[in-house]
Amino acid sequence: MNTTLNLWQLAGVLVAVMSLGKAVLVGWRLTLGRRRHLIAQLRKVAPGVRSDYVEALLGEPKWQSTMTCTRMVAPDAEENRGTEAKDREREITVRTWSLSRLAYMVSWSEDDVLVMYGITTTSWWFRPRVLVGDTRVRLGKSLLSDLYRPDEYRAWLGNRRFGYLEEHFFGNPGGYRRWYVGVNDIGYQPVAPVLDWDDAETEANRMPDRKRDEYRAKAPINTIVVSGVALYEELQKGQFFGISLGVDQDLVRLAEPEYYVLDSWFNRVRLRWRHWWSRRRLNRLERRSVDALG
Repeated sequence: MNTTLNLWQLAGVLVAVMSLGKAVLVGWRLTLGRRRHLIAQLRKVAPGVRSDYVEALLGEPKWQSTMTCTRMVAPDAEENRGTEAKDREREITVRTWSLSRLAYMVSWSEDDVLVMYGITTTSWWFRPRVLVGDTRVRLGKSLLSDLYRPDEYRAWLGNRRFGYLEEHFFGNPGGYRRWYVGVNDIGYQPVAPVLDWDDAETEANRMPDRKRDEYRAKAPINTIVVSGVALYEELQKGQFFGISLGVDQDLVRLAEPEYYVLDSWFNRVRLRWRHWWSRRRLNRLERRSVDALG
């Protein structure tokens, strides 16, 4: 009788320890360990994996939409002669995740297979190390000048939106992947490019060499997009990303607290705190500017 009772007590202790350990693990992942857990999950994402696999890692996406792209064909291929552009159209599913208010991830999938994915950091606390070829950079910290200067790039500047991207390709050593690194205006520490609209010799979405070098020396990389074999005409023509490398600010900002329709006391306090912090930071920058001029 005592032996049976001891076994039941031991089983009860084991169940209690396992339940406590699971609760501690969940709490760790939601608080202090959420950055490390998020990075561990993102390491498993790669071009070519199934979309269901990505959702199993990150949960259901908060936003989802579709876009139409045109497949590229070899101009000298016999079987592709006479193929119309409409027959080469493919539907691309775009999914966007909000990652614990630390970052955003966007995936582009064709037939439920991941073709490209991008990560944009929005917090100083989330600055993962990323390999671009053989060069290691940190999102939100490393500068564009830490990478070699490629010929393929694009910059844009509007009344409210701006961005910059560069394309890097390393052939077989890089797995025939392409890296698009740059600046997203919703990311951490975004720096707007300087475009000379009055220079008639400068092409659209391009910068003079001197201004580009100056920009690359001061702009941190806050977004990276990794592509597998994405043979789309829109990507080659520079029309694929539109005005956002990665996450689209106009899409995700409506889910931010300042755009909540239902008000709350906690939300008002948070907005006042953010407004006070932004004003304090602006005043500090203005004082620095005055001291520099003086």
